[in-house]
Amino acid sequence: MNDTKFEFTNKLNVEDYLRLREEVGWKSIAPEQAQAGLDNSYAVIAAMLDDEAVGFVRLLWDGGYVAYLAEVMVTEKCRHNGLASQMVGRLVEKLRSEKKEGWQIKIHLMANLGRESFYEPFGFKSRPNEHDGAAMDMWL
Repeated sequence: MNDTKFEFTNKLNVEDYLRLREEVGWKSIAPEQAQAGLDNSYAVIAAMLDDEAVGFVRLLWDGGYVAYLAEVMVTEKCRHNGLASQMVGRLVEKLRSEKKEGWQIKIHLMANLGRESFYEPFGFKSRPNEHDGAAMDMWL
């Protein structure tokens, strides 16, 4: 699959989004909640293979200096071929190209355990480090 040609789109329907979440083993959420998340994202990129969504990334941005790489999902059959890197790279480039001159934007993310090194080639730094504490989260 390393020479697979994916098609990329800037939208994904809620049914495919929920299917991807299930396929990668993530917590299920209500369709209305999922749609709100898709609608309120700054940018999304979905990877399609034979008209099937096989990958997805989502970026949140407040329009100022804080952005959050919220999700990176790739189905099992399409892993280990650079797809996630292609999608993350496209999102980072989109934000970089649209920021105003002189602006700085900090992109945050919560890497899955053991996947931290995936993000380092993009410039992300692991936490905690000499400047930042450990990331934290909670489900309500």
